Amino acid sequence: MDSQGILYVIATPIGNLGDITLRAIDVLKEVDLVVAESTSRALKLFNHYGIKNAILGISSYNEERRSAGIIRSLKAGRKVAIITAAGTPCISDPGSILVSKCVAEDIEVRAIPGASAVSALVSVSGLFADRFIFYGFLPLKKGKRKRALEELSSFPYPIVFYESPRRIEETLGYVLDIMGDRRMVAVKEMTKLFERTYRGTVSEVIEELSGEEKRGEYAFMVAGSER
Repeated sequence: MDSQGILYVIATPIGNLGDITLRAIDVLKEVDLVVAESTSRALKLFNHYGIKNAILGISSYNEERRSAGIIRSLKAGRKVAIITAAGTPCISDPGSILVSKCVAEDIEVRAIPGASAVSALVSVSGLFADRFIFYGFLPLKKGKRKRALEELSSFPYPIVFYESPRRIEETLGYVLDIMGDRRMVAVKEMTKLFERTYRGTVSEVIEELSGEEKRGEYAFMVAGSER
């Protein structure tokens, strides 16, 4: 009987294609199958680095269903890599279901670390974030979004959020109303051509954003409570 395969959880660039490790490129070339959140993003990356490999699309909607076939491949001894559209799988992105199923089946899971919007933002925040809370995307429904911010408002550590360009101003408005006019930093289009960093209080960042075209994903960090 063949030994079981390995699932590699691989971080890929969050924008700039140069932000990938040599080890990640090697593993992507060597595995039997690459499971990708975005096949178009994967192909762009593969073409840039001369990677030729089979790609299976996966998303938060079909991860449960697709995982069964991937587990069978791993049990048959194949090596599989999972990547998301950008950054590290399982962090506000698909992958958690597949990884948990592998763990339950005693299939080896290895991390190939690299780019992550969370660590990138924290490193340039200037908010003394040796301890911080990562929340990611707030709920879409306004009531749930408000309740989440109310629960987080008393934490003494900085908090990291992700937000879309459509909701960034509205969300920061809720942050201002519920958490107060704290210090914060926001980065849009991190590592990309039009990357921009905003620093100041929440109200100052809202004012800066108000006259700008909203594009790309935003990552922002809000200072913890001083009470």
